[in-house]
Amino acid sequence: MQPLEIISRILDDTYAPVSKSGTYSLKHSIQGSRLTIKYMTIVHFASEHALRPQIASALDQANQLIADKVERLKKDYKKESGQSLKFEDRGGDDNIELIQSTSNSLRKIAYYRYNKVIDLTV
Repeated sequence: MQPLEIISRILDDTYAPVSKSGTYSLKHSIQGSRLTIKYMTIVHFASEHALRPQIASALDQANQLIADKVERLKKDYKKESGQSLKFEDRGGDDNIELIQSTSNSLRKIAYYRYNKVIDLTV
């Protein structure tokens, strides 16, 4: 249990959020030895054609932020516990949730979410 407590404490950013600008959110959850890192941002679009490049950009940003967080976790865990932390990537999935759309306006607003699942080995 102690390794998971250390990992959770390192990942906790409740009082120091990752996004200072408020444009995205990066949270985590741990269930057993499975870590899920959750990325979320808001996208604005007029058509499906306009949405595709934004999704590609958001996915790139999500992957970069998650990779940075995992590398920081490895480094901080090694410093705090003296042991190395190994990961097995279980992949990720994304989705779009439309939150505002009207017939009078072409502009639509949606949440873009990406979840990355990682198995931890201490």
